[in-house]
Amino acid sequence: MSNSPPSPPPPPVPPTAAPPPLRTAKAPLTELSLDGLDNSSNLQRPFSTTTTNHDCVILATGECTWAKQYPAIQKACFMNRVCQYAPPRELRVQMVEPILQHGPTCGLTALSMIFDGAPSSSSLLDLATRRGYSNNGEMFSARQLNDLFEVVLQENRHLVEYKPVSHTLVGGWMDDPNIQLKLRLGAMFLVPYDPDKNHTPCLNKGHRAHWALIVGYLIDQFEDFYVFARHGKTKNLALWSLPELAKSNGNLVEFCQPAGHPNETFILPEGGMGGCNGLRCKFIMIENYKAKHEIVL
Repeated sequence: MSNSPPSPPPPPVPPTAAPPPLRTAKAPLTELSLDGLDNSSNLQRPFSTTTTNHDCVILATGECTWAKQYPAIQKACFMNRVCQYAPPRELRVQMVEPILQHGPTCGLTALSMIFDGAPSSSSLLDLATRRGYSNNGEMFSARQLNDLFEVVLQENRHLVEYKPVSHTLVGGWMDDPNIQLKLRLGAMFLVPYDPDKNHTPCLNKGHRAHWALIVGYLIDQFEDFYVFARHGKTKNLALWSLPELAKSNGNLVEFCQPAGHPNETFILPEGGMGGCNGLRCKFIMIENYKAKHEIVL
């Protein structure tokens, strides 16, 4: 039997610090098929006791209630799981009225939105056809769409709301601090990008190249930068990550014959979609434009 003293007890184990909370992945709620619900009324209005199906879904989850007076913004944030339970740090949106496109006229329709539908996309198509820019409504050259912008702007300079408006063709990366600053100062952008089936930016080499009008921005509580967009495929206000839009804009390199237009001839600029006269890393900045209604939070 040992006469040695008993061993001291082991030191207590310090408590383990709780891991920091993880940010939940923000998957768009495309499975709810809310795209058919018309939120084309973009004006601030009191929250009515008469609710749509979309209102009921949001009220049931308690999400995005900070935006209940702005239904188009509320729906955009709800669908993309952005600012679900906290208001944005910054938000600014020019409430441009949506216009649905007819045929492959996305760029012309986006341009028409800036002028409240006058001229219409069909009138702009006539102009583009006469100039040799388009056959069916396609605009695969940002430079040529910028030229059309100048023609329409000069025809409308007599209207007070268009006197100070300027537009600039920009080449480069869209997710840039200078572009973010311009958005924060109220600039809008005509941007070509590669849309997925739900119209969100994707990377498919430009096979379904599409134009959108960027009408504002949002910075969430995590300092993520988003942009609000209008485009001719829906009346809903879109909300996309600016970095994702920039990547999509930068991958427009290859034309693919649209499945819905197998027999039409489309006009491509010299050098193709990815060339210096095409769409890749090109967009049009619009400054000093004031929509009839603007929301700033």
